Amino acid sequence: MRPRIRLSLVHLNKRLSAVRMNKRITAGVGAALLVTGAATGTAVALTGSDTPHTAAVASTSAVARPTTNTANRSEQRAPLASASASADAAKAAAAAKAKADAEAKAKADAAAKAKAEADAKAKAQAQAAAQAQAAAAAKAKADAAAKAQAQAQAAAAAKAQAAAAAAAAAAATPTYSNDLSGWIAQAQAILSADGDHVPPAAAIQARAMTESSGNPSAINNWDSNAAAGTPSKGLMQVIDPTFATYALPGHTDIWNPVDNIVAAVRYANATYGAFENVAYGSSGY
Repeated sequence: MRPRIRLSLVHLNKRLSAVRMNKRITAGVGAALLVTGAATGTAVALTGSDTPHTAAVASTSAVARPTTNTANRSEQRAPLASASASADAAKAAAAAKAKADAEAKAKADAAAKAKAEADAKAKAQAQAAAQAQAAAAAKAKADAAAKAQAQAQAAAAAKAQAAAAAAAAAAATPTYSNDLSGWIAQAQAILSADGDHVPPAAAIQARAMTESSGNPSAINNWDSNAAAGTPSKGLMQVIDPTFATYALPGHTDIWNPVDNIVAAVRYANATYGAFENVAYGSSGY
């Protein structure tokens, strides 16, 4: 009976090692096998024979059983310990892997967050720069438009002012006829503006008719002045030296009837006290 029991225990032990049961199940099975082995040994010792030989065998088996059980327990503990160590190592490896995975995930998440923040910051900066550039362009455009408008308004104002001035000048400047009456009226206006004594139009006309018959192109080439090389010229028959002395600035053309009247009147005023004093005489002056 004992060899068969021992073979059964070894076979069970091998099966336990193969399946690597967890610690609690393995411990329970091992304890059950120990109990079963002890009970079987006792039964062998007590069964079957009254003979002294049988009793001796039983006694010998009883003495040898503690050593056999101890060996069986040692054989059973070895795979249990190995299984426990393997489980602990697997747990530790799994824990280490989980920790490494968690750390790697945290690192990746932090990197992704940092990149997202950097991208958002760069985008915000780009948008701000674009907005600033657009605002500057809009301001420059508005300034250019305002400047152009101001220039246009200034030009329009200057044009309007020039037109007004021209209109005022035209209104202030009388129009004179191109005849003896017109020449006399214009000469009277010039003399008045210069502050000279202005004789009546009739006096000027009388002297002009006496001197040249009203001809502004008349010239005397036969009197004493002509003999002296300075003939009398123009409407009022004035010689060149006298005209040069009494002509007003801007009125220096001896053949212009207006300029000729102005110089003749100023000469007579200065020489005879007033033009009227020689206006109506028939001789030269």
